[in-house]
Amino acid sequence: MHQHDHRTSELGRAAINFRGGSRPGLDRRRSRLHRPAWVLASLVSGSAVVLASTGATGAVAALPSAVQVPMAPTGAETTEELVVNGSLAQGEASPDCFFTAGWGERTVQGELSTDVPAGSVTGARSHVLQVSGHVSGDAKLLPSEAAGCAPTVVPGESYDLSIDYRSTSERNSLTVFVHTATGWQYHTDLKTLPASAGWTTAEAQLTNLPAGVDRVSFGISLSGDGELRTTNYSLRQTPPPPPAPGDGELVVNGALAEGAGVPSCFLPTGWGDRTVNQELSTDVPAGSAPGTRSYAVEVAAYQSGDAKLIQAETEGCAPDVVAGQSYDLSVDYKSTTDRNSVTVFAHTADGWQYYTDLKMLPPSAEWTTAQARIENVPAGIDRLSFGISLSGDGELRTTNYSLRPVEQEPAPAAGAPELVGRWDVLETDLPIRAIHSTLLHDGRLLLIAGSGNDGSLFASGSFRAVVLDPDTGAFKEIPVPYDMFCAGHVTLPDGKVLLAGGTAAFPSENEGPNTFRGSDQSYYFDPADDSFHRTADMTGAHWYPSLTKLGNGDVWAAGGLDEKAEGTVLTEIFDTSTLSWLPQNQVPQTWSYWGTYPHMFLLDDGKMFYTGAHTFGNGLPGTGASIYDWTTAKIWDVPGLREKDLRDQAGSAFIGPAQDQRLMIVGGGNTDTNLPATNLVDIIDLNAATPAYVPGPDLPGPGKAYVNLVNLPDRTVLAANGAQYNRTGDVATAALYDPEANAWTSVDPDPVGRNYHSSSMLLPDGRVVVLGSNPADNSFEFRISVYSPPYLFQGERPQLVQAPERAGYGDVLDLGVTGDVVSASLMAPMSATHQTDTNARLVDLPLAGEGGTRTAQVPDNPDLLPPGPYMLTVLDAAGVPSEAKWVWIS
Repeated sequence: MHQHDHRTSELGRAAINFRGGSRPGLDRRRSRLHRPAWVLASLVSGSAVVLASTGATGAVAALPSAVQVPMAPTGAETTEELVVNGSLAQGEASPDCFFTAGWGERTVQGELSTDVPAGSVTGARSHVLQVSGHVSGDAKLLPSEAAGCAPTVVPGESYDLSIDYRSTSERNSLTVFVHTATGWQYHTDLKTLPASAGWTTAEAQLTNLPAGVDRVSFGISLSGDGELRTTNYSLRQTPPPPPAPGDGELVVNGALAEGAGVPSCFLPTGWGDRTVNQELSTDVPAGSAPGTRSYAVEVAAYQSGDAKLIQAETEGCAPDVVAGQSYDLSVDYKSTTDRNSVTVFAHTADGWQYYTDLKMLPPSAEWTTAQARIENVPAGIDRLSFGISLSGDGELRTTNYSLRPVEQEPAPAAGAPELVGRWDVLETDLPIRAIHSTLLHDGRLLLIAGSGNDGSLFASGSFRAVVLDPDTGAFKEIPVPYDMFCAGHVTLPDGKVLLAGGTAAFPSENEGPNTFRGSDQSYYFDPADDSFHRTADMTGAHWYPSLTKLGNGDVWAAGGLDEKAEGTVLTEIFDTSTLSWLPQNQVPQTWSYWGTYPHMFLLDDGKMFYTGAHTFGNGLPGTGASIYDWTTAKIWDVPGLREKDLRDQAGSAFIGPAQDQRLMIVGGGNTDTNLPATNLVDIIDLNAATPAYVPGPDLPGPGKAYVNLVNLPDRTVLAANGAQYNRTGDVATAALYDPEANAWTSVDPDPVGRNYHSSSMLLPDGRVVVLGSNPADNSFEFRISVYSPPYLFQGERPQLVQAPERAGYGDVLDLGVTGDVVSASLMAPMSATHQTDTNARLVDLPLAGEGGTRTAQVPDNPDLLPPGPYMLTVLDAAGVPSEAKWVWIS
C-alpha cells in the first residue's frame, strides 16, 4: 500500500544543491549546509492547519467550520519577537532593516503595497516582487545584515519562523542564511511552498544550527516568473516542550492539549500527489483527560503518498528508546477509509528514516484504539516517532498517542521451553505409512499411504488411508479405491479434499527407481461421510503433480510423470462447480515441464510463482525460478536463486503475512547426484518492481534436504527435519525464522530423525505434528512427534471467544476476545506431501476496537485469500496466539 523508498529521508531530507556563482552579502551560496534533520511541513491559515500537496495538486480548502477550533495564545505567541520591522511598516522606498536580494538571469521589479492579511497590525505593508524573463536564479526580500537588523540566535536552540505570503507561482521556497565569524553564507531551503491566491502563513522550524552561528536571515525565494507578496516576518525561540508525562509514558503532549495550530511536540507531514487539509478538533474519545484535542486529516484527489501526524524531532519531543527494549504504542483514531497504517520512523546517528509499518487499520466510525508493539529495537536507534498514515481519500482523526516500554521479565534459562519450545513423541504409533497429510476443517487429519512406496502392497492392491483425531488419538480406517501414493491434493472451497494422479505402475526390475507410471484418476474425500468419491479422470496422467488453488476456487495442476514414466508438459484445471477436469483445449498450455511436485504459489495478482523447489534431480533450465501467468501461459524467469540444482526436496513458504508477498526457499539437495545438501536460504519480494531472490540468513547447522517448513500463527516459520544425502544422513536440527528480524533461532530438534516422505502439519491449537520418514532401506518411521512452539509457554493465551462461522470478501467480522489482542489472521489448513504445500499461507486481517470487542476486516482479494475453510487466530502484544476457530471464506 505504501512506497517506502519515498520515505527513507522524509524526516531528514537534505537540501537540493542549486549551483551558482558567488554573490555578495547574504546571497553567497558557496558553502551549502544540509537541511536540518527535521522541519515542520505545514501551512497555517486561521485556525485550520492546511498541509498542501507536494504533487501537482495545489488547491486547499478548510474542513467544515463545525470542527474548527479557535486557538488561544500559548507560549509560542509570548516569546520575544526577534525580527525588527517584521510587518514592513517602517521605511520609505524600502522597509527598514530589509533588502531585496537574489541572483541569476531574470528581470525583477519590487514595490511596497498596502495589501496585507486581515488582522495585521496597523500600518503593516507587504512587499511585492515581480519576476519575468526568468532563465536562472531567484529574488527575495530578507532581513538586512546591518547591525541590529538580522535576528541574533544561539546554536543548539530551536526557532519558529513564519512569513505571510501570496504567490502566483509554485516556484517558492523558504530560504535561510546564517552568519558566523567568517561572514554570511547560504544555510538551507527549509521547504517549498505552493501557489496561493489568498494570504497564507508559511511556517517552519529552524533547528540544529551549527556551532559559530550568531545571526540568521530568511525569506521566500521566487525562482520563476510570477508575483510574490510577503509580510509579517517572524522569528521566535521555540518554547520548551511540555513536561514529560512520567509514569512510564514516553510521548510528550500525547493528548494534543498544548500548542496552537499544530500541537506542541508534533509534526504534520507526508509525501506524494494529493490534497491535504488538517486542523485541531475538540472531538475526542469519551474518558479522555481534560483539555484533550484530536487532529483531523482530510485527504482528497489522492494519487500517491500519505499524510500523518507524528512526534517532532525537537529535543524532548520524539521519545527516547533503548536498543533491545520492546515498546507498546497506541493511538486513538476514527477513519472513514481502510487506507490507514501505523507507521514508525527511527533516529540513528545518520538521522531520521522510515522504519516500518506495523499494521493496517480498518475504517471506524467511532473512536477506537490502535495498538501495536515494536519488538527489540535494533542497535543504533535512539529515538522513535510514530503515527497513523492516511494513504487514500478520506478523513482520519487521531489523539491520545502513547509509547511505553514493555516490562522486561527475567530471561528464562537457556533451553527453556519459553525460548525453544518442546518436542514430545507420542506413545501411539501410526498404523500406516503416512505419505500424504491434510488437516480437515473439523480438526482431524486425513493421512494417506496408498501403497506407501511398497511394491508388494501395490501388487496385492492393498491401499490404505486413515483419519486421525488429535483430541482422542483414535484412527479410523478409510477404504482407498486406487493407489494414491504420490498423488497431488488440495482442500477445496467446500472443505472436501481433492486427490489427483498417483501411481498406475511401479518400476519394473530393469527400470530406474524414478520410473513410476502416473495415474489419471481423481477423487475427492468428503469429511461428512469419511469416504472417497470419484470425479471425472484427469486429462492426462500425473505422478507427483502439484495442485494449487486459484482465486475462483478452481484448481491448477501440472508437473510429474505421465503414463509412460516421462515428464508431462500438460497443464490441467479442475472446475469446482462441476467437480470435473476441463478439456485440454480449455486450459492455457505452456508445453513446459515443471518437474515433479513443483512448488507453485498463487500470488495476489492471480499469477503464480515457482520458487525453484521440486523433487528429483536438477532444477529447471534458466534461472530455476519464475513468475507464471496461467491465464496466458506466459513465463518470466526470476533471477537470484543460488544453487538452483541443489533445491531438490527443499522447503518453500510465504514468510510473514501473505500481503507482503515474500517467499523463502530453504535448503535442498540433489537425489540424482547425491551431493551434500545446502543450507542456503533465498528470499524474494514479489511486490518489488523487479522481483529477484536475495540471500537470506543461512539455515543453522549443516545443509539438508527434506526440509519441512510450517507457518506458525505468530508469523514465524518452523524449519525441521531433513537429511544431508539422498534418504540418508539425517540432520538433527530445527530453527524458527523471524521475518521481522530476518534471522533464525535454533531450537531443539525433533527427537526422531526424518527425511523422505515426512511431513509437518499445524494444528488448530498452535502445535505442530510431524509424521513419517522413508529412508533408503525403504523402512518407515511410525512414531509421531509433536512440537509445542515457545508461545505455548509464555503465559496465559488470548482467547477468541466469538467469531462468525462464515464471511465474504471485504466483510467486517465482529470478534469477542480476551487478552491484550493486537492482530488477527487467517491460516489455510495444510495439505502436505514431499515437503510441498503450495497453498499454505497466513493472511492478516486489519483489527480495530478495544477491550473484549474487536472488528477484523477480510481482504477483498480472492487471489490473496482463495475461498475455503481457514483457521482464525488472534495474537496478543507478547506474540502469543489464541487457539483457532474455523471460518469459511466465500
